Amino acid sequence: MKARYAVWLLILSGIWLSEAFANEAAKDIIAAAVRGKGYQCESPKSAKPDPEQSSPGEKAWILECENRSYKVKFKGDQGAMVEPVGE
Repeated sequence: MKARYAVWLLILSGIWLSEAFANEAAKDIIAAAVRGKGYQCESPKSAKPDPEQSSPGEKAWILECENRSYKVKFKGDQGAMVEPVGE
């Protein structure tokens, strides 16, 4: 029984770690897209998926930077659509 518990613990830990690395990479990629549209994003802190704004083929995120937050939506070949939060 202890061995089975240990195996599940390792599996769940691996999933959590890979998800953490994916979120870290997403944060940097989305911040680069925001900067590419002419907005400032100093020291990106987090990027969280926004399921309410996402649809098939269009992934939406909330990017939190040190100086401001942004709603970012990727629309296929159109690239990122960026909207500052709080304006």
